Amino acid sequence: MRKPVHQAEVSKAAAEENINQKLKILENWALKGIPYLRTTDGNFLLDSRDNKILDFFPKSLRQFKSWDGSQNCELVRLEFPRLATTGNDTLAKRPVQEEEVRKVVLALRLKADSQNLESHPSVVKKLQAELKVANSIISIRNSELREQQRKLLRTGRDYRKLEVQSAGHLADAIKLNAKLAEEIESLKKQNAVLVSQLAKVSPLKVTNENA
Repeated sequence: MRKPVHQAEVSKAAAEENINQKLKILENWALKGIPYLRTTDGNFLLDSRDNKILDFFPKSLRQFKSWDGSQNCELVRLEFPRLATTGNDTLAKRPVQEEEVRKVVLALRLKADSQNLESHPSVVKKLQAELKVANSIISIRNSELREQQRKLLRTGRDYRKLEVQSAGHLADAIKLNAKLAEEIESLKKQNAVLVSQLAKVSPLKVTNENA
């Protein structure tokens, strides 16, 4: 009877790791930019207005579940670890991760809007789009920080029970907690810069419209 239980635990861990891998990739895209479609020799594909076309990214919870990397162009797939689709029940049983997926999908949609405005002449619209992305990333990081703090408390309790075995886990949790807090502060500073830039540019827009 032990073998089926072991296999079930292995499958459970693999499913969770797959979700985390997908989230890691998408969070990086939301922060640094969604990749563009490219041919196998590296040329960007353009639309009818000569704008670069964004590669596939999940725009909904359903698309996140079905995303396994095969929807992306070859050059982008080369950067992926091995990905797999995610079952409906698999994500539903992990409400914390499911909520993170929802936030990442929203951040990606906002990032896509921002990238599609890169050639737009309006500085105000660009800054507004970037500000929305920054706020969405802060929301994601805050959620991660809260979850990490909960894990830290649990690890601390385990540490008191099993001091030697849990010492390494507790140290890792403390480091990750500090890293997330530091990244949130950095994002808040970027957010403040965007707000300042937007405040400076917005009056110019009004003046130009009244001219």
